[in-house]
Amino acid sequence: MNGGPKALLVTVNFRQAECTLRLLNSVCQLDGFASCHLVIVDNDSGDGSAERIRQAASSLSNLELLESPSNRGYFGGAKWALDHYFARHGIPDWVIVCNNDIVFDSPDFLDTLLARDPRAQGILAPAVISGLTGFDSNPLIVKRPGRIRTLRYRFLLSTYRVAWCTQWLAPLVRKGRHRLHKGRSSRLNARTQIYAPHGSFVIFSRRFFEAGGFIDDGCFLYAEEFGVAEMCLRLGLPIIHDPELRVSHNDNQTTGRMLSRRGYLLQREGLKYALGKYFQSGLGMRDRSSRSSS
Repeated sequence: MNGGPKALLVTVNFRQAECTLRLLNSVCQLDGFASCHLVIVDNDSGDGSAERIRQAASSLSNLELLESPSNRGYFGGAKWALDHYFARHGIPDWVIVCNNDIVFDSPDFLDTLLARDPRAQGILAPAVISGLTGFDSNPLIVKRPGRIRTLRYRFLLSTYRVAWCTQWLAPLVRKGRHRLHKGRSSRLNARTQIYAPHGSFVIFSRRFFEAGGFIDDGCFLYAEEFGVAEMCLRLGLPIIHDPELRVSHNDNQTTGRMLSRRGYLLQREGLKYALGKYFQSGLGMRDRSSRSSS
């Protein structure tokens, strides 16, 4: 990509204009913002969100607001935006897909990212500091889940009550786990290869897309991490947890702290899709070409 933006940031809004405007303000404070292009997808909010975002961003030449005629979900909205952008501009060195409830902790985030080699890894997973726990949500999964762990995932989403309790207890469990491993802080601050990044903020390298990687929009919401992880595994691309890159995440701002029944059904469907596609024999990336062209 000659002379174009070195980094592309894509976020998706659905009836959360305040969140999106906070993210926009945070992005504008970054050093090197001029070398970045920002695309905001409004997923048919229908509540005036698009108008508010457009008005706030009217003076920014490197921001694009795309209004989807339907709610495509998180990765669905991101894929739609990337299809539009890549067709017109090609692939930049780095593509960030993130929730709109993210804030950048340091103005040098972009400078640090652009100093990385986009051909040396597939995906970067920054430190995503949870507003619920105060700790890094990455790495989400260190090693590829085996049969026992996938059965555990199924059990935790087996009923609404079990899933509700799991989500309510999750921050307490994470805090306890981090306290248990606090003596390993030097190791946790090192750049390490992992299986899956936290889906709220994923940094794709140019190499990922050039090798045939794509945004899998087969599920509406949740479980995106499995698709990202399995794609890199099959393409032989590393996913690196890079704590020098750091953002803050206002957890559950867009979906709610307590699990709704709709949220539960979406989680269950997302897990079913991911396990069925990526963890059953003979599946995997069989429909890559059809999804990447849709």
